[in-house]
Amino acid sequence: MARDKLLHLSLGCLAIACALIGMVVFNNLGVGALLAYTTTTTGLVYEFQQWYRNEGEVELMDAIATAIPGWMAWCVIEIVKGMT
Repeated sequence: MARDKLLHLSLGCLAIACALIGMVVFNNLGVGALLAYTTTTTGLVYEFQQWYRNEGEVELMDAIATAIPGWMAWCVIEIVKGMT
């Protein structure tokens, strides 16, 4: 398997691990908050590993870009819950 594909696979596994840890640590966390937590943690950990391995360009905006979909999903879930 190509190295790039392995990195993407490991990032997906990291996201699942973050979600599972979030479910255990924050057992009353709603789905939206869990998505925000997971995408934020995944982005930060990925940027940290880039820095640690001295690979690519480490940018805080990359971590923020990774986190934004989770935060947007949380907002949409809360809006929809408020409408019902």
